[in-house]
Amino acid sequence: MSLDNARAVYPLLVGLAKDLSLASRERRTVVWVSYDEFCQRCKAVGVNETPRTISTKVLKPLQAICLEKGIPDLSALIIQKPKSRTDSGNLIRPSDGWWEPYVTQNETTLGDISFWFKRFQAARDYADWPDPAPF
Repeated sequence: MSLDNARAVYPLLVGLAKDLSLASRERRTVVWVSYDEFCQRCKAVGVNETPRTISTKVLKPLQAICLEKGIPDLSALIIQKPKSRTDSGNLIRPSDGWWEPYVTQNETTLGDISFWFKRFQAARDYADWPDPAPF
């Protein structure tokens, strides 16, 4: 991922965080953003990736930057689309790759939904996003 792509995607994710935070404060239904939907949003700023590549080429590097800079993990805001609407066993969650840096640091285990949701909430409710992007 080039820094240009990271800079292009960063405001999208910060805007999403602010929208999600406002919805939470106003007790409105949260509109989850899937990898598919995020790809569509990225196209509007010239970042053309597929749901298969968006995680590894855009979100994972951006996650590393967030962790390095000590700011909440913006990649936690994007979720996998449940496989089907009728399968209640599919929880809302990020891709399996999202957990890698946390598992490597022995902070959690793969698939720990409560751990991810705390990171989601931290990103959603963070009020001091640097502008412009801190990289």
